Amino acid sequence: MFGHHARALYAVWSNPAPGVSLERFREYYEDVHRPDTLAIGHFDRSYRYEARSECRARYLTLWEAEYPDLARALERVRAGALALQKQGRIWPVQEVLFHQFLFAPGACEPVAAGRVAALTTAQNDWSAPARGEDAASWAHAALPDARGRDARYAAQFLYSAVHAADACAGRHLWLGESADAVENSLWHRCAHGLAPLGRPVPIFPPPDGDPGPDIALSDARGAAWVVHWAPI
Repeated sequence: MFGHHARALYAVWSNPAPGVSLERFREYYEDVHRPDTLAIGHFDRSYRYEARSECRARYLTLWEAEYPDLARALERVRAGALALQKQGRIWPVQEVLFHQFLFAPGACEPVAAGRVAALTTAQNDWSAPARGEDAASWAHAALPDARGRDARYAAQFLYSAVHAADACAGRHLWLGESADAVENSLWHRCAHGLAPLGRPVPIFPPPDGDPGPDIALSDARGAAWVVHWAPI
């Protein structure tokens, strides 16, 4: 983000755990978790945001890397996450509402960096993505007209986590960076808040094996859920 278009994106939506102060939550992310994770080379960069519109998660963290696919990403990240857990570096201070690895469906073109005052995220239905709807067709049908988005957002990014049962159905995430706060008028046709989410691919594999994401394909098309964020 901030103009950089990474090949892989790991998105984490979270809240402080019950009884945990915002200062304790901030201390974990800024002084422990982010430095640890970047130091062991899991990711190249990370960015944190706070919700500025309706959302079940107060915070969003985006981690960037150049992993080519999910298998390679999980192989690297799981090993390091388990090591940090054993070292006591994973504190029980947050409730992760959802997390997801996503990948750019096309070439990652450089984007001119500028001031970023707001981030907008838009998602399709992550519990039942539409059959045959790839990221580009979803964005064309569900998001505001490209001219309106181009006028508002200096940098735009599209990522997808493809469903194994259908190469053209998956969890799609559009992100737009703006130099100014964003008005909802551009997004009046969209729902607000997080999309239905389903089950993520676990970073820490369950004892009985990795069941993979809980996704049911549907025939619904063209829906998008929108949240506005401010960088922290």
